[in-house]
Parts: sequence; structure tokens; C-alpha cells
Amino acid sequence: MKVSIIIVTYNTKDLTSACINSVVKFTENIDYEIILVDNASTDGSKVYFENNTLIQYIYSPENLGFGRANNLGAKTATGDFLFFLNSDTVFKENSVEKLHHFFTENEETLKIGSLGCTLINNEGQFNGDGSVMPSCKTEIEKHKSVIPLIKYFAKKESQQERNTEKNFYEIGYVIGADLMMRAEVFKQLNGFDPAFFMYYEESDLQFRLKNLGLKCFIYSGTEIIHLEDGSGKAIRRYNNRKRIIVHTSKNIFLRKNDPDNFGAYKYWDKFYLYLSGFSKNYTKEEKAEFETAVRKTY
Repeated sequence: MKVSIIIVTYNTKDLTSACINSVVKFTENIDYEIILVDNASTDGSKVYFENNTLIQYIYSPENLGFGRANNLGAKTATGDFLFFLNSDTVFKENSVEKLHHFFTENEETLKIGSLGCTLINNEGQFNGDGSVMPSCKTEIEKHKSVIPLIKYFAKKESQQERNTEKNFYEIGYVIGADLMMRAEVFKQLNGFDPAFFMYYEESDLQFRLKNLGLKCFIYSGTEIIHLEDGSGKAIRRYNNRKRIIVHTSKNIFLRKNDPDNFGAYKYWDKFYLYLSGFSKNYTKEEKAEFETAVRKTY
């Protein structure tokens, strides 16, 4: 088996079905399997997928989150390569074969450890690929950028450089929506860190991957549709649970991977917490819940 495509679903039956159907429709000239991990969905996904002969279906009786669910899928994978694919993606071409071909042809020369492709939305507009690797320094500058007066003196947020002259470029980390890597490397890294329920787990995995001397790349010779809103769209109000998960995962990542600078970051993060208390977007109870959860990560 060359490629094991691992998809995690949680109450996204229709999106997941469209994703799987597009993979089957466009993937050819390569040996592959599809492994679907169901994070205790309650939308009828179990009945819908458990007898689907196009996939290997794994049901988890609890919601494991993104990383742990992918780890579960990886345990049963037989492919030399793992391709972690979000359930809200749709193929429009033979992306698996194209990514695999680029990976194997350039692996030694470029020292490829992880590979993704350009993501687009339904209108064909750029919808992400990854970003710079987070650090306490980059996150401090983000905090400064939203503080009145101080924001005018804050450094511009670090931007990922993208060399459009070639059909590939190195990146800080590949977004977890379409992440390909060798199964043996994933195993060597012990997979995704279970400390992350969701968000920053792919950054952490590839931070450790880079410590092996490997690099992260984007291959722009193929595109995958990602239905999630991209960073270029209007900022939406996070529900409180999501903003708690995002912020606490970020702090876990920084504390683990940039410990020497975490003290300085923590100072600015506490100031950010103080200012967030004045937000009109959340109730008093939500603000208290957010602050309590974040402070536990210090």
C-alpha cells in the first residue's frame, strides 16, 4: 500500500460523504486506502458509514479530538505514506497521486518531511496552506497588535513567504487539512501529541519533525477545495468553546516548544486576558470560563 488517507469526522456526515466520493472519483494510478475515524458522531454517521465498502470505518465511543483520532487511524494504516485529510475538503483532480509523485521524486534533494498543497475555496480563491512556525515572539507581537497605542509600535506579523516562481516552496508548517508524510517518520515522532485536543497539533508534530533535520513544503501543482472559511474572509466571532480550545492549545504549544521565552509571553498573555474582559462579544460567564481555562495553561 502506497498511501493511507485518514479522515476524521465529527457530526459532518454530508461533508464527509462528499469528501470520500471526491477522493474515489479522482484518485487513480496509485494504490491507496481510505480510513475514516468517527469521533462519536450523533448525526447518523455510524449507520451511514459503517458498511461502506470504499473505506475502513473506525468508530470511537468518545470524541478524541483531531490528533488522537488521527493517531487511531494511523495505527491501522498500511500505507508507506499517511495523508491526513479534513472531512470538509473536496478533490477536483488527482491530488493524492500528484503529491505522492512530487514527494518521492524530491524527498532526498529537498529533505521533505511533510507536504501539502494549495487549498482553495469554492470560488477558486486561495484558502490557506500553512504558516510560519509559531513562537513566543510571534505571539507577543500579535498581542501587541491589538492593544490600543501599543499596536502602532508593534512589529508587523510574520508572514509566510511563498515563492510563486516555482511549483513548490518551503513553509513553516503544513496545515493539518491536507498533510502528507511518511508513515515511518510519523511513527518515529510518536504521532500527534495527545495533549492537544484540537489546533496546534500539526504545528507541534512538524516542529518535532524539523528537529530530525526534515523540512515542510507546499506543492502548488495541485489544489484541493477546503470549505472552511479562509483567513481572507471577515473575522467571525468564535463561540466560547472554540476560542478556549484555540487559545489553550496555543499556550500548550508555546510552553512546550519555546520554554525559554514563555515567561515573557505569559506577561503579555495575561495583559491580553485583562483586556478581553472588556469585550462585548461574550457574556460575563463566558469571559470567566475563558480566563480560568487559559490561566491553567501557565
